[in-house]
Amino acid sequence: MSAGEQIVEWLYKNQLQVDEQWSVRTERGFTWWPYQHAQTIEVTGEVRGPDGVSGSCLAIRTEVLRDLDLTDSAAVFINEVVKGGMYSMSGLVYDASMRRLDLCSLAIVHEDTREWLQLLMSVAAVLQIGEAAGMAAAFVNYSGARASEATSGHPINGMRTTPDEMANIGRSVIIPHGQEPGTWTGEEFEDVVGQYMQRAPSLLATGDQTGFTVEFPYGDLSSLCEATADRPHPAYGNGLRVTQSFPVSKSSDAEGAGFALLMNATELAGKPLGYGFGSYFYREGLLCFSTFFPNFMHKPGLLPNLYFAAAQRARALSVTLTGKDWTGDSFDIRHSAEGWAFFGPAPTG
Repeated sequence: MSAGEQIVEWLYKNQLQVDEQWSVRTERGFTWWPYQHAQTIEVTGEVRGPDGVSGSCLAIRTEVLRDLDLTDSAAVFINEVVKGGMYSMSGLVYDASMRRLDLCSLAIVHEDTREWLQLLMSVAAVLQIGEAAGMAAAFVNYSGARASEATSGHPINGMRTTPDEMANIGRSVIIPHGQEPGTWTGEEFEDVVGQYMQRAPSLLATGDQTGFTVEFPYGDLSSLCEATADRPHPAYGNGLRVTQSFPVSKSSDAEGAGFALLMNATELAGKPLGYGFGSYFYREGLLCFSTFFPNFMHKPGLLPNLYFAAAQRARALSVTLTGKDWTGDSFDIRHSAEGWAFFGPAPTG
């Protein structure tokens, strides 16, 4: 049994305690109805990294809307909702063939990362349950687009009339934790900057009591990663928000919003570039990928993992969006915004 399949079984039997009455097993996972929006958790494939180690792609997908035609105005509305901070560990993915909008998370799991990644996956699954219903209602009521909430029932037992207790974890556990003071400390931020960010793959990094900022090479320039604990979530309260920003050239907000959704589909329903927890959105010439980790998820040692996952995404998007992979010259300080301001641009090649 692969690492991904082990997590699927752990989620089904132990963590989510899925009721057989409200679930259907799939070839490598299961679909269940925690309430009226179906959620599927399954292994979607196997990948092999450059070190030769095999890993499993583990996906979590909760249906949000059906019968949706993704017009420019619909894409812009979705982008505005996400840009406004109404996201956590999942992103919206549009399936044109099904005309459906889903909340998705995706991670590559190896045996040595299984134990701690399964905890992240379980929280992502629980958060999707509540977010799917809220996002569906908001979109149907306020977007102006013709679409329906993607509610459904079990193929034999029909529509569920009372939610599973897991559907209320956000309200009963995660939100109360978010009302408490932030769990990520200034010491943690300063430690991760001092231990890991004073050398490659960082170009330049700073940290303080509320977060850290780090630049990575991005073509002939740099991309930015910001982690901050002083921007509460509109619903979940205190936690950690991690946002990466990549300069892109788009002719309009509609084109930028459509591109962000395309990147969600590529990474959250295909193959993740880092950890596939979060969402892309477009903002003023920047493609952003952002994740919110509620207070409840704080764990010592998580920050370095988040940093290296961000570095992995930064390198992949440098290749994808600028056509340039990292080399030794990429870490010339003049590629950073501050280095360019003091020393002028780095040589290009």
